[in-house]
Amino acid sequence: MTGSESVFRTTDRHLLLVGGAAIVIVFATVAWLVWPSPSGPFVLKSGTTHHLVTVAIDNPRIGSTDIDITVTDRSGATKDHAAVWIQANQPLMGYAGQPIATVAAGSGRFHAAAVPLMMTGPWELRVSIDEHDSVDDLAVPLWIGG
Repeated sequence: MTGSESVFRTTDRHLLLVGGAAIVIVFATVAWLVWPSPSGPFVLKSGTTHHLVTVAIDNPRIGSTDIDITVTDRSGATKDHAAVWIQANQPLMGYAGQPIATVAAGSGRFHAAAVPLMMTGPWELRVSIDEHDSVDDLAVPLWIGG
């Protein structure tokens, strides 16, 4: 084998590696773009001794998102006359967001607009239900992706 043949084979290997890497990158990008996204909000359920709570998160990704909370008693009767607050906390970073008052939307539903979830990882949504004679608190775990 001559010196020029050795350089040619090394160049061929580099071209194959670069071409293979480019194909993998293109495939991964196309797969990411066409991967099905969830049809609707991400729903979590929790409860206390007095309440059942359903939390629907519009977009569980980094950024601000709308959150809808449905509150019922243990028998399923809606809680329309409660004041509901939500607070997004990131315990690993020691971050506690400001409590956000929700807006009553009828039939035991409450809405919080633009709740900030500004980093990936585990979060805790703290929900406080004030029925004027008692306050019930619960935490709902959530994982935020990129």
